[in-house]
Amino acid sequence: MSPELMAATIAGLQAERAEMAAKVAALEDSLTELAHENALLKRRLFGSKTERGRTSELQLALGNLLAAEATLQADLDASVEKAQDAAPKAEPEEGTGKPRPHGRRNLFASNLPRVPVEIRDSALEARGARLIRFEDSAQLAFRRGGFFVVVKRVAQYEVVDDCVATVVPTQSPETLFPKALLHTSTVAHILTSKFALGVPHYRLERDLLDQGMRLDRGLMSRYVEHAGNTLGATIVAAMWRDAIANGQMISTDATGALIQPTKAKDGKSLACKKGHFFTAVVGADAVLFAYVERHTSEAVKALFGDFRGLLQADASSVYEILVRGRPPDTDDGVTLVACWAHCRRYFFEAALCRHPAGVQGLMRIRAMYAVDATGRRVPRDERTAFRATHLRPLMDEFFTWAAAARDLTPGRNLATKALGYALNQEAELRRVLQSGDIPLDNTRAERALRKIVVGRKAWMFYGTDTHAEAAAAIFSIIASCRLHGIDPFVYFDEVLRVLPYWSHDRYLELAPQYWLASRARLDPSELALPLSRITVPPPAPTSAG
Repeated sequence: MSPELMAATIAGLQAERAEMAAKVAALEDSLTELAHENALLKRRLFGSKTERGRTSELQLALGNLLAAEATLQADLDASVEKAQDAAPKAEPEEGTGKPRPHGRRNLFASNLPRVPVEIRDSALEARGARLIRFEDSAQLAFRRGGFFVVVKRVAQYEVVDDCVATVVPTQSPETLFPKALLHTSTVAHILTSKFALGVPHYRLERDLLDQGMRLDRGLMSRYVEHAGNTLGATIVAAMWRDAIANGQMISTDATGALIQPTKAKDGKSLACKKGHFFTAVVGADAVLFAYVERHTSEAVKALFGDFRGLLQADASSVYEILVRGRPPDTDDGVTLVACWAHCRRYFFEAALCRHPAGVQGLMRIRAMYAVDATGRRVPRDERTAFRATHLRPLMDEFFTWAAAARDLTPGRNLATKALGYALNQEAELRRVLQSGDIPLDNTRAERALRKIVVGRKAWMFYGTDTHAEAAAAIFSIIASCRLHGIDPFVYFDEVLRVLPYWSHDRYLELAPQYWLASRARLDPSELALPLSRITVPPPAPTSAG
């Protein structure tokens, strides 16, 4: 073999070897990615649904504890202890902790109706035994409430004018449901059963039939749509306007929902289409929902385009339209705040797949949460300074470490994804330092969306887009009622009777946030009657409306 031929053969073999090495490397990367995906799927199938705040991240490390991670943990613990020493030792604010158990509840101290049951011994009484006392004990009992019929008797009078007698009926009270079969209390029961308790209409129909009352699910759906869209166009619309105009901070998130489609021209059934519910948690004032047909930037702009406060959301690209094109030297417009829980989630998944960067990122974020929890014991006007002193150094160290770790972490994997997310959202994540009132995450919005998820599992889909819009309004009312400690059933029953009389420019006074104050100015004798005219009081000097 000539030297030229031998050189060409060797070069060809080396090229084949390089090609095979590249294929082997690609297969190894694919195998690693599949192993990581399998680990995540196993967790989602057999593990807890959410990452645990108390999970020991060191247990997720590569086998034994690494020296670097042990040193890091010691440094983070020292930072947390320093913050704890700086915070007051007083108990957390009222309502932030779980109530301590106090043993068996004293039912005699409750305001519940009492039904006495005397347990006597007829044999002893027959022998002449004298009853000296009863030994009382109490049990909490339940009996199913029942329906009743409201008989509306409209008086008619004979009026004689100029020797001519005419019959004049009394004007009936105004109502949202003219000539309706169902009273507002029954509508309130249907609304709370489905949207507060997650009972779909077909189950409620069966339960009512067991009680001897037949109400068709189609009839219930029509009342729900009417009530929901009316509340949405009046009270909930006023609540949205107030939140956008006066809210300082809103936490938002979105989730999907199926909408039953119309049938095709040939009569065949089509697949359900997907819509979306947005939630907006407006501080301690309201929890609002809005239905949109598509999860797009245009939908976000329509909801929050006029907002001028802090909007805390995930890193979805649909929110970028709110800050895109805004002059850099002005604060006019929405200021986006990122969510540390979403950031932590990426590091948690990387840690599950044994990436050291995922473990270390979890440890650092966990220390930030521990310091922030300590800061809640600090008086409210001092929390911003507390964060600047104790939380900012941990955050600075986190982003410095993340930038260095990304340069040292090769390839595209869950670790680089977590590091990239953190660094791309650095400016938005740091905005929690602007005020001690800004939470580290928007899990409040995620918890609010659980109501939508429960419905998604219970009744699978909404009949139309209009039904979904009505459901969003009802969800808003129920969530806001619970935020302010108001019974949703009582609220619906009373507000649906008050609403026809209320002035259009004062609907905000009927929102759950202001309802207790507005209700106190109404005539209680009118509210006590199932049917009555409502006398609307004048606006209060400090009225919301």
